Amino acid sequence: MKKISEFFQMIKGHLSPGRRLEAISSADRFNAFLATRSAFIAQKTLYGYVKTRMGMKYPEMFENDVFIASLNIAKWQVYAACLSDLAAFMAARVAAVTGNEKEARAIALDAFDVVLADRFSDPEFTGDRGQLAQAFADRLALIDWNHAAAGEGAFKESPRALIRWAPIDDELKKLDKEIVMNSIRFQWQRIRGDFEKAFDADGFLEDWRSSRR
Repeated sequence: MKKISEFFQMIKGHLSPGRRLEAISSADRFNAFLATRSAFIAQKTLYGYVKTRMGMKYPEMFENDVFIASLNIAKWQVYAACLSDLAAFMAARVAAVTGNEKEARAIALDAFDVVLADRFSDPEFTGDRGQLAQAFADRLALIDWNHAAAGEGAFKESPRALIRWAPIDDELKKLDKEIVMNSIRFQWQRIRGDFEKAFDADGFLEDWRSSRR
């Protein structure tokens, strides 16, 4: 229970309405945006869906060890899918500026690996980080950068992961699928907008390229 409640403490305050959006002008800020916004979407959509479906029984379920184990697995899987989608989008926006798809791929892989090493080093994560990294690399090998840079083009993995991993009865998930997938797509709109407002392409590229020399 304690671990569950502490998982997303990293993002408290980052998205409050009165907080100024910091310019994404360095690799560190690029990676921080990726980590925190992906965590926010994972938390909001997974916990929101589970809470809505369980209603008044939601607090009681935290006494159920099987439910806790399932929710623990789900939170990491949905978070990883959110990272994959957002990293692909952010790198695609870089490619839209530079026209350099090879560099965009390197930026995406670098950011994903940094966040994966930082956030998924928690002993509570029992999955395979190498497998997550390879799946992302495989995705980038086939990506259409123009499509990924436009609207919802990059945001395919997180809706599927939310439906697949949420600890809800499969029959109920069949009924909920369209609504749940549309809800997470809607949540991504704000994140895309924030990135467009905050992204300083020149500052970021200068910093990222200098770190590669």
